[in-house]
Amino acid sequence: MASTPGTIGHSSHGTAVLLAAVRLRTAALNSALANCTSAWHRVAPGGYERPQAVVSASESWRVGRSLLVVLALVMVLVAVPQPARGARVEHKVAIIVGPVGAELTPVYIQIAEAAAHRAESDGASVARAYSPRADPEHVLAAVEDADIVVYLGHGVGVPNPYSDHPNPETVNGWGLQGPKARGDHSDSWQDGTLQYYGEAWLARHAHPAPGWVMIYSNACYAAGAGEQDQPPATQEQAVSRLASYSRTPLTRMGAAAVFATDFYESAAQLIDAILRHPQLTFGQIYAAETRYQRSAVTALPHPLAAGRELLLQRSPYFDGRVDYWYSFAGSPDARPFGHAASVAALPLLPSPSAKPVAFGSAVPASGVVRGMASSYSAQPGWGSQPTVALPVAYGGKLAHADAQRITVCGDHCVVLPVVDSCPCYHGTADARVANLSLSAWQLVSDAPIAEGLVPVTLYLRAQPPQDGPTRLRPPTAARY
Repeated sequence: MASTPGTIGHSSHGTAVLLAAVRLRTAALNSALANCTSAWHRVAPGGYERPQAVVSASESWRVGRSLLVVLALVMVLVAVPQPARGARVEHKVAIIVGPVGAELTPVYIQIAEAAAHRAESDGASVARAYSPRADPEHVLAAVEDADIVVYLGHGVGVPNPYSDHPNPETVNGWGLQGPKARGDHSDSWQDGTLQYYGEAWLARHAHPAPGWVMIYSNACYAAGAGEQDQPPATQEQAVSRLASYSRTPLTRMGAAAVFATDFYESAAQLIDAILRHPQLTFGQIYAAETRYQRSAVTALPHPLAAGRELLLQRSPYFDGRVDYWYSFAGSPDARPFGHAASVAALPLLPSPSAKPVAFGSAVPASGVVRGMASSYSAQPGWGSQPTVALPVAYGGKLAHADAQRITVCGDHCVVLPVVDSCPCYHGTADARVANLSLSAWQLVSDAPIAEGLVPVTLYLRAQPPQDGPTRLRPPTAARY
């Protein structure tokens, strides 16, 4: 799109690419945090830890009784210090959603709410500044003293195709409702109702807490990728964009780390890891994202922030396009909130033998897979059509109208299009073989959504037996 010199054009990467994906996917099927209720959580690259909540009642009693005895003895010997007056008792998370159009902004708000709910479930307070009220006043109030700041919306980095002379007042920042805003999701740079507030403005006016963490989610250029109609970014371009976006937070605003991700609902995963596991390093938190691929990551010194590093992952995502979708800037060995290590040091990256899961690598010769299925219930499906997502190892991928169709059998058998991939804890004790849209769940199973998981059989290449306990149900028979 043409743009006059020195001005900033519309950044279509966030709009066109993600909107195309949303239209074709059942919402957030590739989000492991929202998809699956699990007794296990990922806390380190390639590793999972069993939470205390899943120990047996008898174990709990024995452990609890022993702890009470020890605690009583300790309290006799030492006084238990109390928090200082005025000390923080919870962390604050600020989430900003700038206007990105009438159709896409609600999707961004849905991604933001997944992150907000995750933060609140982890005990944090959440300050929201969403379009149509994502103006400087509300945004700065939300960001004030925040430990984590999440931004979703338009952005523009360096380099970009719109200007050879980037203006720090407008680049490497946030696209918000400006002084001329109409006050709805359609506020746009084209008519001046959206205004870009760049890194210089942020440094002057935004005041998060010391050691805060910045998360750019689906913001143009931040992770390194360009726009949809541009060629994939070179490493030089990606490094420049990530370094430019992270420079001011790290060097002028006291940030400890900057994450930038285009993965769907990745911000929710990062927030959960930061809040629940502050003993982990930022490098370990970065590597714990379910779409992380060790072999695709490049580590480099930060060219604009001395002593900091950049981690950039170049991997396939939207429609299989290989680009820089997931990045980090900061000190990988540092920990959130200045937290000291309380566990043995864990490796920053998985072992060198770890490899990305190959597409379709786990499909048996019979084409039949049995296991548990989960559901993402935020939206009924792909438009009005029930859908399913599969782990990549079973052939899951983002698909268009020619999506592969498989038969999924539970209480009933239904032919469903495979429209996306899901992490689904593949390769762990809590693996799911499929993730069903709400309407697909209601067709396949008689169990309520609240059940969380249901047993299913997938016929990836074969037809189900005609004399089995289930019969084929038409996909239009969803129950609401």
